[in-house]
Amino acid sequence: LGAEGLTYNERRAMGFGTLTERLGKDAQLNFYDCNLTQSAAVQPLCTPHGYLYSKQAILENLLSQKRSNKRRLKEWEQRQAERKEEAAGESAAREEEQKEAFYRRNHEGLASASASGSAAPSQQEEEAGAGRTGAFWLPSKTPEAQAKAGDRPSMVSRCPASGKKLKLKDLFPVTFARLDGKDAGGADSNGGGEYID
Repeated sequence: LGAEGLTYNERRAMGFGTLTERLGKDAQLNFYDCNLTQSAAVQPLCTPHGYLYSKQAILENLLSQKRSNKRRLKEWEQRQAERKEEAAGESAAREEEQKEAFYRRNHEGLASASASGSAAPSQQEEEAGAGRTGAFWLPSKTPEAQAKAGDRPSMVSRCPASGKKLKLKDLFPVTFARLDGKDAGGADSNGGGEYID
């Protein structure tokens, strides 16, 4: 069925078209709420891009990002060291195989060739035969999955809301003015002494 055969209601039921929804005040944070704790910011700090955080919450977040960055860097360095060891081991094994093949061709090949009357297989024939196997399903014959090398992990801390680079020195303190409106009974007119909206 193509879209040309569908009615308006069928298309809307399938998710075609623009979906609009009005969000109430409960669905949005107050301008003085912390983006991490979702409650009123205590000692508010603001990023250069305008995101507001409580001082303790953003400091804990930046600290945990630094710790995870250091952990990821350490894991990456370990993987790199393991790869170097594997590469060195593989090159040593390849060298040893080449030496052994050379020795067989030059020493053992002459004696067996003169005894049987046939020439020893060439290096190209040996390599072609080594790649073929009839039992590809055996675990010993399957190639091992190698982890992707990957780039060096970034050591940059990022803003939790925007994902942009953020340093502690980029944060600046914010001071809000409270509503001073008091009614005749002495209680705050807004019920809780909130900041100006």
